[in-house]
Amino acid sequence: MKKIFLQFILTLFLSNLTSAQTNVYDSIYVDGRWRTFLTHLPTGYNTSNNYPLVLAFHGGGLLGYQSIQYQSRLSQKSDTSGFIVVYPEGVKIAGNRTWNAGGCCAPSTTQNIDDVGFVNSLLNHLFANRPIDTTRVYATGFSNGALLCYRLANQLTNRFAAIAPVAGNLMHYPWNPSRSIPIISFHSYQDQNVKYFGGVTVGTTGTYFPPQDSMFNIISSNYSCGILKDTLFHNTNLYDRFKYSNCSCNAIIDQYVSYDGEHSWPGGLSSGTVTVSNQFSATFLMWQYFQNYTTSCLTTGIENFNESNIKIEAFPNPFSNKIELTNTTGKENFTLINYFGQVIWIGKNIEQQDFSYLTNGLYFLRIDNRTTKIVKQ
Repeated sequence: MKKIFLQFILTLFLSNLTSAQTNVYDSIYVDGRWRTFLTHLPTGYNTSNNYPLVLAFHGGGLLGYQSIQYQSRLSQKSDTSGFIVVYPEGVKIAGNRTWNAGGCCAPSTTQNIDDVGFVNSLLNHLFANRPIDTTRVYATGFSNGALLCYRLANQLTNRFAAIAPVAGNLMHYPWNPSRSIPIISFHSYQDQNVKYFGGVTVGTTGTYFPPQDSMFNIISSNYSCGILKDTLFHNTNLYDRFKYSNCSCNAIIDQYVSYDGEHSWPGGLSSGTVTVSNQFSATFLMWQYFQNYTTSCLTTGIENFNESNIKIEAFPNPFSNKIELTNTTGKENFTLINYFGQVIWIGKNIEQQDFSYLTNGLYFLRIDNRTTKIVKQ
C-alpha cells in the first residue's frame, strides 16, 4: 500500500510538472509597469525546432488570458498542430482588462496605454527565449482583442504574417500598413456588440462601429484588390463567405459571417450565456489560413496541396442536427452508417441534410474511401 501511495504521489508530481512546463505565466517590464502573458507550449515541444507563433488577445472584461484560452481552445489546437500560442493580457485598471486599439476601449484608451509598444517588446522577449520562426507570427483576438489585431497589422506590419480578428472592427486610422497583410475575419449577423452593419454597441461604452463592408472597402482599396467581396458561399440557414483577392503582396481577405450565434467565438465555447455559432470553427479555419503566409509576400503553397492529402474533419462532433465539414470540394461522395452497419444516407452535399431524426449514438461517416467516427447527441 505504501508503494502504491508513493507511485501515486510521483505520478501527481510529474503531471503537475508537465502542466507547469506546458503553460508558463510570465511578465516583462515595459513602459514603467509589469506586463503579463501566458505561454502555451505544444505537446512534444522541443527547443531544437522552430515553431510558428500565434498571439491571442482577449476581449475587454474582468478576465485576461483565461477567457480567450477557454473560448477559443487554441491551446488544444496548438497541441495537435504544433505551434506556440501566447495569450498577452491588457493592463488591469479598476478591475477590467482592455486594449488600446485606437478608437476603443476604455480605460486603456483614456489612460493612453501603449499596447503596441508592449506587443513589440513581448515579441522581442519571445524571440530571444523561445525557438520561434520569426517569419511565421500571427495575431488573433476576440472583440477588443480583435480591434487590437487590426492596429497591430497597421503599425507592426512587418512583425506579423497574417491576422484573424474575431467579432472585431478597425478602429485605428488611417489604414496604411507597410505591406498588404492577409486577413481572415469571423463575425455574426446577430452580433449586437460589434454590429456587422454598423451602429452603436449595446454595451456600456456607447462606441460606434462602422459597417464591416465599409471597413473592408478601405482595406481592399489600400491593397489594390482586383476582386471585391466575391461570394464563395451563401446560405441564410448557415453562413456567408466572402473573399477579396488579386491584392498586392499576394494578400487575400477571407470573411466568414454566420447567421446564428452572437458576440462569440464561432465553433468555440461560450463564456457566459452568449449563444455561440456552430456553423464553422474559427480556430480551425484561421490556422488553416495562417499556414499559407509568412512575413514575405510569397505564399507557402500549402493551399495548393493535393486535395486528397487534406484531412476532412466533421464539426461539431458530437452533432445534433447538421454535420458540417472542413476542406470539402463539393465533389465528395458521403455514406452515413449506424453502429450496426446499416446505411442511413448516401449522397453529396451532406452539410445540407437534416439529421435531427436520428437516434443518439455512434455513427460512421464514409467520405469517398475514408471513414471517420461521429457522435449524434
